[in-house]
Amino acid sequence: MEKLTVPELTSSNYFIWALKMKAALSLKRLFSVIENKKPVGLDGKALSDWSTKNDDAVSYVKLSLSDEQALQYANEDNAKTLWEKIKSNFTGQAEDRKIDAGNKLHNLRLCEKEKISDYIARARGLATKCASLGLDVTERELAFYVVRGLTEKYAKIREILKTQREKSIDDLLEILREEETLQNNVGMPTEVSNPNLAFTAVRRQRQKRVCYFCRKPNHVMKDCFIRKRIEAQKKPRFYNLSRKNKDLEALALSSEVQETSTKHVWILDSGASAHRVKERIWFENFVSRTGEVFLAGKDSKLKSYGIGNVKAKNVYKGSDIKIENVTYVPDLRYNLISLTTLMSKGFKCVSKFDSMLIIDKHGNVVTKAFKRNNRLEIDLKPLNEYNIECNLVENPNDSYEIWHKRLCHLNQQYMLQMKSVIDCNLNSNFQCDSCDVGKITRKFHPPISNDVLELIHADLCGPVHVESLRGSKYFLIIVDDYSGMYFSFFLKSKTEVLSTFEKFKAKYENLSDKRIKRLRTDNDLEFLNKEMAAYLNKFDIMHEKTIPYNAESNGKAERAIRVTVERARIALYESNLPLNFWAEAVAYSTHVSNLTPRKGKAKFTY
Repeated sequence: MEKLTVPELTSSNYFIWALKMKAALSLKRLFSVIENKKPVGLDGKALSDWSTKNDDAVSYVKLSLSDEQALQYANEDNAKTLWEKIKSNFTGQAEDRKIDAGNKLHNLRLCEKEKISDYIARARGLATKCASLGLDVTERELAFYVVRGLTEKYAKIREILKTQREKSIDDLLEILREEETLQNNVGMPTEVSNPNLAFTAVRRQRQKRVCYFCRKPNHVMKDCFIRKRIEAQKKPRFYNLSRKNKDLEALALSSEVQETSTKHVWILDSGASAHRVKERIWFENFVSRTGEVFLAGKDSKLKSYGIGNVKAKNVYKGSDIKIENVTYVPDLRYNLISLTTLMSKGFKCVSKFDSMLIIDKHGNVVTKAFKRNNRLEIDLKPLNEYNIECNLVENPNDSYEIWHKRLCHLNQQYMLQMKSVIDCNLNSNFQCDSCDVGKITRKFHPPISNDVLELIHADLCGPVHVESLRGSKYFLIIVDDYSGMYFSFFLKSKTEVLSTFEKFKAKYENLSDKRIKRLRTDNDLEFLNKEMAAYLNKFDIMHEKTIPYNAESNGKAERAIRVTVERARIALYESNLPLNFWAEAVAYSTHVSNLTPRKGKAKFTY
């Protein structure tokens, strides 16, 4: 029998012992008798094989026990039962240990003289301990705790790694080791007898260095130009941008303002007598009921409009959470969770330095409230966030305001031209707040062509920092100079511009029996390349390039982007849709623009 390299089980090393014993039994193909119960109906050779494996597993486990422990389990001859008894005796109250292990991982900090390798090994040990207690810790969560626990000595690298969430724990180990080596070598002179040899050695050493950020040789991460460029791009820039990029940034910004607001934050309030929420979207079920809510402060009385149960996504644990008897109060500043209500239902609140754990009556951690802005905040997300309530197509009480919104915020002059089809009373005193937020006027340029498809304007808008529902990050706008019609196409990358233009040409030349004669674009590389030039030469299409740094020379396409994006921005802003609906908003805006009056657009009867 081979000698096992498993340490003797003691009161303090159970988790290491269990890990190594499992590895040893798996190596001997014996762990299956511990994982599974004895199969029913075994006989003959199958029964003999199972009994042999069971006896061997029991022997291996007992050989790693101390004399006192071996006597304690001397009469146990079933491997699975023996394993479970040892686990039960040494883990004790599992839920309490689970909470302690989780807290140790959350409060992980690098000690003053601790090496990086020892620090990460300690973090991995805590994660393994959590996993053995049933508290799963993903590699991304472990990397987050490791980065957060770095001291001020690693402040710069810590801020960089916070933006690189996809790094694995092994990548972090390499990066932090390099940073540790660089800091330890600062100010340490080396004695070299031959300067020429020293120069050669330093040069070779530099050639072997590899940047852990871009994986390219001959430089280190702190000098990486790619990292510096990415960091510069992440900073907000509102200057020296072209019109289309400003519009796109505004489109993204209007949704970001909502996403980063407090609508997903719940305040843990010790003074609230009941749970309260300010938005209907949170409710799983709802009963309308009018009442009054009394609050502390100047505005001490607010109206409530119903009560129900809230089902939300628990951001801290990634699971669903249910909150019962929540009052709907639209005029609240924040969503409130009543601390007294939780405690009356048997929940425990364990206060930490910068947080508070909410624990149910069974000892399970339900969620965690973090201290921010001098208050305790719980991060939740509504499960039905994307269940959007739409307006009815037919409404007997249609008004000017409703038609103004349906027609993508069309102005009063053009709505007057469509009076025969919209059937509403025009209101000259009506003022739309959304239009004030999103609309900007610009001077009109008359058409310079005599027929459809004679001159086509095209421009690419993007990238949007959030992908659409189908993964698009750009949209191509094509404008017919004569008719003023807009055509929008959504692309995943700039390389799709040529194939999209080919489809547009084939379709609309067939529909109109006309031929595209001229294409006007800016000087971006998606239009100025060999493939595009060869295609245009093949069909004798003249390519007109605009003057560099002069957006007005491609004004039709620029204005089309501005009109389309500002209307899409208003639609997203007013409907509270998330940003990944931007492509649908742009398509809707393009469609409505082609159906409604507009300067420079061919007139037709409604």
